[in-house]
Amino acid sequence: MKKPILFGLACLLALLAHAQDLESIQHEKPVRFTGAVNTGTSFYHISGIPDRAAVPLWYLNGSANLNLYGALDLPFSFAIGKQSGGVSYPTFRQFGVSPKYKWLTLHGGYRNMTFSPYTLAGHTFLGAGIELKPGKFRFAAMNGRLRKAREYNPDEGFQYFPAVYKRTGWGMKIGVGTDNDHFDLIYFDAKDDPNSLQLPLPDSSLTPAANRVIGFNFISQISSKISWFADGAVSAFTRNVNSYEVEDVRRDVTWFFKPKYSSRVNYAVKTGLDFRFKSWGLRTAFERVMPEYETMGAFFFSNDRQNLTISPNFGLWKHKVIFNGTLGLQRDNLLGQRYATNRRLIGNANLSVNPSPHFGFDVNYTNLEINQLDGRLELSDTIRVAIVNSGFGLTPHWQWADSTRAQAIVFSGNYQEVNDRNPFTREFTNMDTWFFTSTYSLNFIQSNFGVNLGANYTKINIYQLQTDRYGGTLGVSKTFFENKLNTSVSTTYNLTRIGGEADGSVVAGSLNASIAATKKLSFGLTTSLTKNRSNLFDDYTEWIGGVNLNVRL
Repeated sequence: MKKPILFGLACLLALLAHAQDLESIQHEKPVRFTGAVNTGTSFYHISGIPDRAAVPLWYLNGSANLNLYGALDLPFSFAIGKQSGGVSYPTFRQFGVSPKYKWLTLHGGYRNMTFSPYTLAGHTFLGAGIELKPGKFRFAAMNGRLRKAREYNPDEGFQYFPAVYKRTGWGMKIGVGTDNDHFDLIYFDAKDDPNSLQLPLPDSSLTPAANRVIGFNFISQISSKISWFADGAVSAFTRNVNSYEVEDVRRDVTWFFKPKYSSRVNYAVKTGLDFRFKSWGLRTAFERVMPEYETMGAFFFSNDRQNLTISPNFGLWKHKVIFNGTLGLQRDNLLGQRYATNRRLIGNANLSVNPSPHFGFDVNYTNLEINQLDGRLELSDTIRVAIVNSGFGLTPHWQWADSTRAQAIVFSGNYQEVNDRNPFTREFTNMDTWFFTSTYSLNFIQSNFGVNLGANYTKINIYQLQTDRYGGTLGVSKTFFENKLNTSVSTTYNLTRIGGEADGSVVAGSLNASIAATKKLSFGLTTSLTKNRSNLFDDYTEWIGGVNLNVRL
């Protein structure tokens, strides 16, 4: 099966499946062009400590869409920039276009597509792609470069800037149904180019790899209120394509791939039910990802885990009370090959109550419980992990307004606790944090002038040491020239105490301004200055800011 043939058949299908309704075209505007271009520059300076940020010196990005006769969309985007450093050329360049006509979408340049969470999952590629959805037929395909080669540079160091091989990939998805009721089959294939690097590598662990994945994705509407969803995939990952092939392999494996001594086949699956009723809903899910499961179609993938979750939600009294939450059980070491097994109880709940337009409050609760059990080894009680991390938050708020002014008061209190249940380590790891904030805002509607006041307090207790930080914030905003010029200024002052002793202060100020010169042209300016003074740590002064220009096309 050749990749060019696949794309040729897909394009031919796109041309033959449907014809444009010529009668409707004559009533549409021939050409519509929309979009925006944004450019700017940034500056950064810090004294007293090493740099904490790498700010781009300049950037230019934009997106636009060309619509022909209300039927054909030609969207495209680009991004160019240069980050701080010694290089004299742009370090980041991307350009892509995704023309769309009814049920046909084409992709070219730097694009990303998603087939399923376990196959191709939003990985950016440089190449071409196509998506077709005529009626209930579903088809998608892509082909391109997933990663370009990076040579080893002795001056940068192999550990922090490792060399990588050029990686290319292609895949396709074919199915039947709609977005809410469908079944798709997925194939994805990617590999590294062993000849893409020229310089000798100092680390022999870097080897060219290959990956082949077969998966499925479906949603079935059991009824108008209940649906069943599932995703699954089998991934064959070869760490070193130059390793020896395994002999005497069964034919039911060789049709998929030719295994080598560095190959491993794993699977991942997730399934569950969705219940959606008028005032409440429930989602249940079971997920199992085997150890070392990996796909080159995702930037990062967490494996060796099994999750069972239940997520209820409901609304009462015309949605004046809204609740949603999740309760889950998670464990790893699925094959019993690790030295220890971790079990986690995960829970969170959010409650929003708004009995009147003027008053309401939000409550949230989170819990993460980790219990480590014996795996390949019998764990000593002195090193066994058993931790409960829980948090609670309460945020009441009031707001009222009349024809001249609008006011709001918000309080927020949060408590976070790390409770170590191991008696041998809890003295050093137990921690609790208290965080309180209060804000008051006043806006004069006719003069477009606003003031906000705030206060905050934070307390952290860990291993016989208490840290307190408290202070306040004052901000002012004002618009001029019929809201064409928006300005805001704010300042924050905080004092710190460590172990009951004063330990300096932090003063921060910011200035922001935006100017709408015309309906399509605007400028922006932002800058902030922070001064930190401490008896135990280094003093520093940090200044950061930038200007930007936005043009709507």
